[in-house]
Amino acid sequence: MVFRRLSLVFGLAVIVSSCGGIIDPAKNTIEQFSGSLQVGGSNSFTYSWSKNGEIEVVLTMVSPTPANGPIWIQLGQVVNGSCALLAGYSAQGIVNRKVQFGVLNKGTYCLLVYDPGVLTVPVNFAGSFSHP
Repeated sequence: MVFRRLSLVFGLAVIVSSCGGIIDPAKNTIEQFSGSLQVGGSNSFTYSWSKNGEIEVVLTMVSPTPANGPIWIQLGQVVNGSCALLAGYSAQGIVNRKVQFGVLNKGTYCLLVYDPGVLTVPVNFAGSFSHP
């Protein structure tokens, strides 16, 4: 009898946690992004997901390679149609280096690719964005 009750409680806990729990990163959706970045400019890409989970960004190409340092990437959350940048969610965009932003809750987010002041000519870029 006790075993049945424990099994029932455990089963309910699994069902409830699966409704809003963290998704396995191996099951993430991977979306490609690309664009042209102007000197002093930025590009924004919007993504939405319905589960909590880990976020990963990889720049796969920046051409020509900036001579004065890398371009940067930053995450934000879409608020009233605008990208409100999240403090602590920025990183150098180094080609083929994974940037893991940790676990984010479900919602609508934006990825900003920008020139921190290193470009002297426009560059083309491409990458992948992995989200729940």
